[in-house]
Amino acid sequence: MTNMFVTYEEHRAPFLNLFGDDLTHWRTAELAFHRLWFLVSLSQFEPPIDGDSFGLNRTMLISKIADVEELAQMEATTNQLQLDSVMIVTPGHVNGTNRWKMEPLRAVWRAEEPSALGQVDIYETAEGVMYVDSVLDIPPKRLRKKILRCTFPLQQ
Repeated sequence: MTNMFVTYEEHRAPFLNLFGDDLTHWRTAELAFHRLWFLVSLSQFEPPIDGDSFGLNRTMLISKIADVEELAQMEATTNQLQLDSVMIVTPGHVNGTNRWKMEPLRAVWRAEEPSALGQVDIYETAEGVMYVDSVLDIPPKRLRKKILRCTFPLQQ
């Protein structure tokens, strides 16, 4: 599933392109599906110019955990990026309520479904709540061969 956020031309913000012509600003974005997604806050550091370096704080809405993991990999291999926080945003049918919920994400695990139909991701929040990204709605306790894929910083 690649297209998670939908934008409409009438919701385009009338900003000048101060940061480049390839950027578009939106007043509104719609969720295409009621699936979990991620809110990532990071600091991006530019190489020093005349001995001074500066950082830019950015916040991104990301629909796939692979893209979040790619940012974590970039953080580990360069000194130009620092993940400040990763939040998981879950719809009510995933988190067991009737509303959307945003929680700090601590870790991502990969596991096998008991029927051996495939692998699924398990998302662990800072409070230890586990959400499984599976169409079969299998509880985390029934999954096999759990492997830690990635951990994220938790804000103090």
